[in-house]
Amino acid sequence: MLKYVLFPACLLLALFSFATDASAPSAQGLRKLYGEPTIERFAVRSGITLSVEYGTDRTACQLLIAPTQLLVDVQEPIPQPMSSQGVSDLLQEVVPIATRGKQTDSSTIQAGGNALLKTDYENVSIRRICTSQSCVSSNENQDVRTLVAFKRGSCPSRAE
Repeated sequence: MLKYVLFPACLLLALFSFATDASAPSAQGLRKLYGEPTIERFAVRSGITLSVEYGTDRTACQLLIAPTQLLVDVQEPIPQPMSSQGVSDLLQEVVPIATRGKQTDSSTIQAGGNALLKTDYENVSIRRICTSQSCVSSNENQDVRTLVAFKRGSCPSRAE
């Protein structure tokens, strides 16, 4: 009789052990297997993420500020715009004006109902996509995404 009671308990314990072993890998486990990541994503504000692509020197080469969404839902559905003030504050945190260098160019392009604000500096390029040209000075949710590309030798050059 005892073996009929113990068998289901042992079976459940074995299944639980197997399920635990088959769980998703940890960040530490992946780093141990593959080394440091070349890209990371951080939740930096409510509804705002910051993805970072590193160069060979492990310093940021590109930053993508984008709305929070699941990795598998990168394009669908299109997330709600982010807080424009939140994006402006985050840009000041990660790329302070004093580190950008002299502004070399600035333009705005209207495309598909959005505005692409392109600003080039000596050390960095910033591409800010907004639902309105006024997003830089707005307190509303008008930012769709922002890309920051650093101009350094250890960063891969990209066509614009």
